[in-house]
Amino acid sequence: MQDQPFSFTKSFVLPAFLLFLIPLINGAFFYHAQSSMDDEYRNFALKQIATSADLTAEQKTQLSEVYRTIPLSTLAQDPEFAAELPSQTVFDLQFYRWSILTSVVCVVSAVGMIVLGLASVVVSLRSQRMQYLSMKWGWNLLRLFCTFQTIAQMLMLVSLSYWVTALWMNIFIPKLIFVVGLLALGAIVVMIKGIFTRIDDTFAMNGTVIGKNEAAPLWQELSSICNRVGTEPPDQIVAGIDDSFFVTEHPITLTDQVVTGRSLYVSLSLLKHLKSSEADAILAHEMAHFSGDDTTYSKKIGPLLTRFDHYLNALYQGGITMPVYLFMLCFRGLYELTLGHQRRQREFRADRIATEVTSANDLASGMLRLIAFSTYRASIENKLFDETKELESIDISQRIEEGFTEYAATFVQTEDLRNMSTSHPFDSHPPLDARLQAVGTSVDDQIHFNRLSLAGDGRWYHLIGRAEQAEREQWDAYEEEFRQIHQTVLAYRYLPNTDAEREFVERQFPPVEYDGKKGTLSLDCLSMNFSKWKQPVRFADVNSMTMNDNTLIVAHKGGSDSIVITKLPDKGQEAMGAIENYYGRYLTASDYAKSQTKWASSDAT
Repeated sequence: MQDQPFSFTKSFVLPAFLLFLIPLINGAFFYHAQSSMDDEYRNFALKQIATSADLTAEQKTQLSEVYRTIPLSTLAQDPEFAAELPSQTVFDLQFYRWSILTSVVCVVSAVGMIVLGLASVVVSLRSQRMQYLSMKWGWNLLRLFCTFQTIAQMLMLVSLSYWVTALWMNIFIPKLIFVVGLLALGAIVVMIKGIFTRIDDTFAMNGTVIGKNEAAPLWQELSSICNRVGTEPPDQIVAGIDDSFFVTEHPITLTDQVVTGRSLYVSLSLLKHLKSSEADAILAHEMAHFSGDDTTYSKKIGPLLTRFDHYLNALYQGGITMPVYLFMLCFRGLYELTLGHQRRQREFRADRIATEVTSANDLASGMLRLIAFSTYRASIENKLFDETKELESIDISQRIEEGFTEYAATFVQTEDLRNMSTSHPFDSHPPLDARLQAVGTSVDDQIHFNRLSLAGDGRWYHLIGRAEQAEREQWDAYEEEFRQIHQTVLAYRYLPNTDAEREFVERQFPPVEYDGKKGTLSLDCLSMNFSKWKQPVRFADVNSMTMNDNTLIVAHKGGSDSIVITKLPDKGQEAMGAIENYYGRYLTASDYAKSQTKWASSDAT
């Protein structure tokens, strides 16, 4: 079965129209209620007029015409006429009128917001500055609009929970009103919290600042490229082992400091494998982003998107605010389309400038080598991560050193190479094929194959005096962290089936006991036991675990046992958490074992 093609209309536009659902239902209901009251009063008034002995035939005709043509809801707006009506009737009519008006305002404002939103999206396509301004003002307008819509629609739901049963069944259900009111209040609180919650947008990464004094040749080379591009050098260079190059004006939190201003991040591991001309082209591309103010607007737009997404999440968590959430999600999708357009244009612009400073072939082979490196590194890490035994030695960097040149030579024959793109920590790039065609070359050019068949000279790497030491320190820390994560994951892969595997699992899930007034709860990686039970219960035999009034009921193959968690003084919460962790670990390991068996059977077939 083929996957259905993505449809923006089905995914975003049509769901957004659910915003009109509650206002339309509310407006239709109260219009019906108002019309019913108008009809009842009209029939009553006409009957009274027809049977009145105090009115002449002419007066009856005149009065009958008034009540036939002017509904009670309109007449009641006259203070003198309203004074003659029962107070409850006047209140009901006023409530109906305001409910209808609220629905109309919600619908009209939504239509207006759609028009304004679409206009701002269209305007944002003109330039990065217009994109920022349209997002800034669009975000503020959307936030005010959605706050109004949320409060109005929640009040509508509470109102409907009373009036629907009151008018159609002549009863009202306090529990229904209370539940709807509670949900509405919770949704409003979550929404308001989403607006005012402070968002942590810290960008933290591992890296070393390369000072101008310790790597003067590097800075001189970079300054020369900046002169040719037409921009000032960055405020600092941060060197690390991630598989990317990028520039940013967002503050970067490193291990020992926070750097601000214009930053260039260079990958030491990539510089080692790049030819000098390839590194020139890639760095010229990055400096071109400075010359086009790309990083300036990314710094301004980034926080707006973060707040937008945080607010979206708050609306999603609100539950009954889902129609408002879907409406906002539609505009988030539209903004993403304009962001993608601008990103594409600025990448093409930076590529063009880089080829003017160097050449199209230098940029092409540099990007190919960069993507090849990322792909090769990922394949090594994935293979290591899939290992089912404890890793005594990681040596990711050494594995890359030993095999990358050979891998790069065959990389240009990768089947899906055209659709691949260079990596970036917080941005997206157009597909490789589109970028190469834009600068007048192609993935299929033989020159790229010839270039990647030869190892890079690493000239830029050697311009950094302490590059080898900095790279080694970062790889040591990264590989140790990788090993620790792999060990943690292994504990969730072993059932265990051997003594060695059990010993490994018990490093993270050691046997524990929780003493209480009514007995002792014992847990290990394979089973649980309570001193009142006849025998331990193996996790493999558990059918279900449920809580009922602070009592954990464990249904298993041998029957059913229970523990009153509150009878484990001061540790009931901790004990319950341990049961969830130990049993959850077993379930994860069991699912993993089943998947391995399934794959093995599939491979054999």
